[in-house]
Amino acid sequence: MTRYREFVILGVFFFLSAFPSVMAEAGMYSWKDDKGKTHFTDSLYKIPKKFRKDDQGFKQYKAARRPSTNSSGASPLPLLKKPVRSSYSPSSSLINQDHVIPLIQTAGGNFMAEVVFNNRVKAMLMVDTGASLVTISEKIAKKLGYRSNSKSAQIPFTTAGGMVWMPMVALNTVQVGDATVDMVEASVNNHMGEMDGLLGMSFLGDYRVEMDTTGSQMILKPLGKSGDSRWGGKPAIWWKNRYSDYSAKIKNFELESKKMELSGHPKSANIKKMVAFYKDLHKKLDKSAAREGVPDMLRTVY
Repeated sequence: MTRYREFVILGVFFFLSAFPSVMAEAGMYSWKDDKGKTHFTDSLYKIPKKFRKDDQGFKQYKAARRPSTNSSGASPLPLLKKPVRSSYSPSSSLINQDHVIPLIQTAGGNFMAEVVFNNRVKAMLMVDTGASLVTISEKIAKKLGYRSNSKSAQIPFTTAGGMVWMPMVALNTVQVGDATVDMVEASVNNHMGEMDGLLGMSFLGDYRVEMDTTGSQMILKPLGKSGDSRWGGKPAIWWKNRYSDYSAKIKNFELESKKMELSGHPKSANIKKMVAFYKDLHKKLDKSAAREGVPDMLRTVY
């Protein structure tokens, strides 16, 4: 698993709100209170008057200009669009379509994308191809109805501050622009400050990703080639990769669980829950494969 990046650095990641503010030009503002704590808001009027001065740590960050056209000269797709279909049964016209996603560039040089979880909860996530998973903040998780408890699977991540254990959730759908992926694993981080999360490879891995930093856009290219056999709109490589990924994680977590149990590690129970978590995803994948008639040769049994 790709090493998780330390990303919660106050004063570095600033981004626009997904909704218009009362200001004529939308933006993100930061300010420091009397105790030196940094706050973020999308409205100038939410900041106490005495802190709206440069010498009080007040800053305004404007959006990067959105591109008017993509590389082919066509207008870019909107950030948000009502999902047309599940990723298992897309319209044939969308199977080989590139998805051009407008991005917002932050003052720190990172890029934010507008995301919709489970067809209802909107968020702004930082695009991070180095993150193995989509990560959401505890605030977003609560909006989605997820609550961490003693039965929740937790996964360890190495950060600059040491090892941390984060709850895992399985998102029904993650939509970016008109690109939608089903059954997306995500970790929940309760130390993200004002950030909504990271858009990692558990979503991006369903595509070949190209970043157009000059035009502030991301191009998601579907896997496979034109003319490839497809099941539920997905080529053989997609099914093979998804099966292999789940199966490998089940085996690895089972092995790690045994080692930790023998050593008396206090978190061994968490790893057992991770095994159950991925077995459940594998079961759901298998049901979809059976429904779509995916050949046995593409279906890995753990």
